[in-house]
Amino acid sequence: MATFALNLFLGLICGAAGFWLRKHTKLSVVEVSSLLALTAGLVLPRLFSGGDLFALTCTAVSYAVMCSRERCCSYREILAISALCALVIFGGQGVLVGIGGRLGTSAALSVLLYSFGKNGLQLGKARRF
Repeated sequence: MATFALNLFLGLICGAAGFWLRKHTKLSVVEVSSLLALTAGLVLPRLFSGGDLFALTCTAVSYAVMCSRERCCSYREILAISALCALVIFGGQGVLVGIGGRLGTSAALSVLLYSFGKNGLQLGKARRF
């Protein structure tokens, strides 16, 4: 349970940091993602016994941070996407195995789930009127 909580927390920190870097620096979204993934990959495995998982989560979250400004335009939205991404990575450890495409797929799935949920809620609100 502690691993899950720390994984979620680090994913949220990474997502918030990526969103801040997107808004307040002249770095492209690819540069922001690269910076986050490189930092996570170099630092987290040395700090924690489960650091490899945490680095994977932060890398996937960094990919999700690259989503368009139309899909994600606030800290609340990026935190929701980051949490979904951390859940997908943690829950998919035994299912999503291998190297190629796993992290990008997890990030894309997280953004799509958030977008579908957001659009579904907006559609539900529109029907009430």
